[in-house]
Amino acid sequence: MPTRVGSVVRAMALCGTLAAAGCVTMPSERAEAPALPTMWRDAPVGAAAPVTDWWRGFNDPVLDQLIAEALAEGPSVQLAVSRVREARALSSSTLSQFLPEVLAASSGQYTRVVEGVVQAGAEREQMSGAYGAQISWELPLFGVGPAASGANANTQSALADLRGAQAALAADVAQAYVDLRAAQASRMALMQSVEAADELADILAIGASAGFASEADAADARRLAESARARLADLVIEERRAQNVLSVLRGHAPGADPSSAQSLIETSVAAVPHLQLASAPAAPADLLRLRPDIARAEAMTLVAAAQLGAARADLLPRLSITGTISVTDALIGNPADSDTTLASVTPFVSIPLFDWGQRFAVSRQRDAQFDQSLIQYRQTVVQAVAEASDALVALDQARLRLEAARAAEDAAEATARGSRAAFGAGIQSLSDRLRAEQQLIDANLTRIDAEAQSARAAIATYRAFGGGPAIAPGNAPG
Repeated sequence: MPTRVGSVVRAMALCGTLAAAGCVTMPSERAEAPALPTMWRDAPVGAAAPVTDWWRGFNDPVLDQLIAEALAEGPSVQLAVSRVREARALSSSTLSQFLPEVLAASSGQYTRVVEGVVQAGAEREQMSGAYGAQISWELPLFGVGPAASGANANTQSALADLRGAQAALAADVAQAYVDLRAAQASRMALMQSVEAADELADILAIGASAGFASEADAADARRLAESARARLADLVIEERRAQNVLSVLRGHAPGADPSSAQSLIETSVAAVPHLQLASAPAAPADLLRLRPDIARAEAMTLVAAAQLGAARADLLPRLSITGTISVTDALIGNPADSDTTLASVTPFVSIPLFDWGQRFAVSRQRDAQFDQSLIQYRQTVVQAVAEASDALVALDQARLRLEAARAAEDAAEATARGSRAAFGAGIQSLSDRLRAEQQLIDANLTRIDAEAQSARAAIATYRAFGGGPAIAPGNAPG
């Protein structure tokens, strides 16, 4: 028992020594973020807004279904999931190279005296078989630490890319949906504008022929009507483009989408969805954990550190052990070397000499690449803070624009009501009333555009903060 305990202790000590030796080659520097602001300058004041499943704040079941389908079937997410599986497989392959290699081997030998005299004690026919194992192992004195760290960092980078793909896909679907509803609402309002402009042009044309209006006014009214009609084409194109984008993002060819949500948006017209974002989704420091690109940049610093550690390990000696166990048995006769068991162990130490300069140059190259990864990480953090700040400014201005557009629409509605009353009392002409109605329609179009801009600003804000779907533990790809 004492001997067995001593063997276990020595084995544990050897494992600890190998792990410590591997860490010696790894750089001590780590990715550090630059100084960050404690709060946002242009953030709305309110309770913290949720970052995951943020699109549910639109309260639009069709949008919820579209995003759910995209996250389940979208090609970009499927590719990211496949890359996570690839990274994990590569991680297992990288670590397995430090395990001992064991090969089974067997051979046989047959001899027969065809002519001549058989010596005393020998036999005319002999056959023997040999079998055993060959073992080779390069002890991971210095390379296992960098390899394990690099393999884990590659997997973390792939997971960050998956998070980024999911967040981007949710934002892209929401963006296309807002574009679709804005185009539909604008087209309906513009069609009313065209009808009013046509009616006004017809009235002025009749007045010009009767001598009550000038031909220039009639021609100008017709020009305005045709100009409004020409704008319809752009809205129809935008509506179809948004529908096609929604199909592609969900992994379907446009026109072949079997989804009930796709059928609904093609046959119905709904208002532009609105998301009231009353506060910043997170504090500046929270971007370090929320932004997938920051997580990926941090993982890449670990990859660069692992590559530097591996280059440093190549400068150090290597210890290899090879061994064989061979058993030979007699099958026919009694060969001289039968019924024997042989075992051998050979340690081998290699030290780089003539190519040491080349290896040292590679180490310096990896050292420079590691410094670059640290700089890139800090730059990614700074850029993320700038993008979030820009998004909050755009969000605040979009809110102000929408408030002004709604106020202008209310004023135009009041003007139109007064014009209708004046026309009914006979103190205002039909053309003046139609002009008031045209102004109301223009105010409607402006309000629709402001609603779309506000929704896009909210989507851009969540995109800048790395918002995406909530991933339950254990649901990550295996």
